[in-house]
This record gives sequence, structure tokens and C-alpha cells, in this order.
Amino acid sequence: MIEPAVVASLGVVAGGIVAVSARDGRVVAIGLLVAMVAAPLVASPLPESLSVAARIVGAVLAAYLLWASARDSRNRSAGSAIGWAAEGAIATAAFTVGLSVSVVEPLPGPAVAQAGGVALIVLAMVPLVGRDVLRLGVGVTLLVLGCSLLTSAWLGSTPPLAHMAIAVLLVGIVGSASVLAGTKAKAAGIAAGRAAATGIESHASAPGSFASGTRAAAATVRARASRSRERSKGASDQTSVWAQSEEATADTVSAEASPAVASAWPAAPVGRRARPGRPTRPPES
Repeated sequence: MIEPAVVASLGVVAGGIVAVSARDGRVVAIGLLVAMVAAPLVASPLPESLSVAARIVGAVLAAYLLWASARDSRNRSAGSAIGWAAEGAIATAAFTVGLSVSVVEPLPGPAVAQAGGVALIVLAMVPLVGRDVLRLGVGVTLLVLGCSLLTSAWLGSTPPLAHMAIAVLLVGIVGSASVLAGTKAKAAGIAAGRAAATGIESHASAPGSFASGTRAAAATVRARASRSRERSKGASDQTSVWAQSEEATADTVSAEASPAVASAWPAAPVGRRARPGRPTRPPES
């Protein structure tokens, strides 16, 4: 039969892997919640119910603070650069080393507590040297949980007062990291908004920008007006050319007409010009 301490130790390591590798703050909060709730159960015998209740309440409060801070989409963790699979492999190797190596002979506590503590401390090494505030808080939390597991394995059962102190310490660490991460994210958003507003104002107040825009608009209007006049002028010129060609054709036809036909028709009265190309009917006798 599998002991509860073994299952709890596996849950602690799994929660640590999720908290270290995730980028979403809410997923990080879930991973830390699993690790913090399962950590006091890695003991043999199990601690008192009041001590377990205090640890669970502290874990829920700490996870809620982180969850509330992660509602802002800008408050995100940097995540693991190598991915959750590599983090899992590293944690598995550390867990195996913790099972195979015994610092104290014999161990007062379970060997899985020592293995889980070693795995959590190894997972916390990289976040502790980073610059991300949220990831740094995750590293400190895992370091505290790992040290508590090592003390329970090397020194035996943890006293109730120590459980209370660990619960308060975890709430303070996670809460401080949540507040600092949220403040940093808001400051970054405000700075980005001010930079965007400054860029717009500088573009609008640039010297000659309004005058150059006005001149460009006026030039566009003048160009369109000139094109319209050229189009209308071209149409009128084409009409006059066609009219002149028609008059020239009519004069040529009238000049080349035979004398007989020309004598058959009386001359047009003075002051009245006959239409070219249309003969006038002779008056009846």
C-alpha cells in the first residue's frame, strides 16, 4: 500500500514544476497551492489536524493573493527557458538523488520528505537568480517548502507552532511578490501610455507640420482645379476644330459646284447668309 507521504511528496514536486515553468500568473498560483497544501502531509506520522488546517488556510490565502494579482494580463511570469519537460527531468533526477543519499543515519522522518525537499531546492535555484519579481517570489516559496521538508526528514515531526510560522511566512512571501509584481506591471503600463501620448504630441507639435500639411492640401486642390480646366478647355477646343472643319468642307463643296447648277439657283439676298451644303428652293413664278 502506498503511504500518504509518498503521494504528498509527488504532489509537492509536481506543483513546484508547474509553478516554475508556467507563464500565466493564475497557473503559477495553482501550482504553488498544490505544493503548499501537500507539503505538511509529507510526514510520518501525519501532523495534528490543527496544524494541517493552519497550513491549508495559509496556502489558500497566499494562492488567492497571487491569483488576484494575476488578473491583470500584464502581470505574467517569465516562465522557464527550458520548458516544463526539462524542469520535470531535473526535478526527477533531484528526487532520485534525495532517495538514494542519506545525510542522517537513521532518518527520523520519511525518506520521501528528504527527496521532495532536494527536488524543490533544485527547482528554486534558477528563479532565485533571475530579475522577474514574480518568479523570484516563486523561488523563495519553493526554497522555504524544501527546507521545511528537509527539517521534517532530518529532525522528525514538525511542532504545531512551526507549522503556524511556516504558514505565516509563506503568506508574507507570496503576498509581497504579488504586490510588487502588480505594481511593476502597472508602472510599466503607465510608462507605455505616457510614451505613446508624448509621441503623438511631439508629432502634432513638430515645427512646420501644420503649415506643410496646409500647403500640401492647397497644392492638391490647385492641381485638381487645373486638371478640370484643362479637360474643359480640351473639350471646347475639340468642338471648335470640328466646327471649323465642317465650315471648310462646306466652302469647298460650294466652290466646286458646276456653273449650271449655280446659275439655276438665285443668289442669296445680301445680308442673309445661306447655310452651306443646303440649297435654297427657287421662288415660284
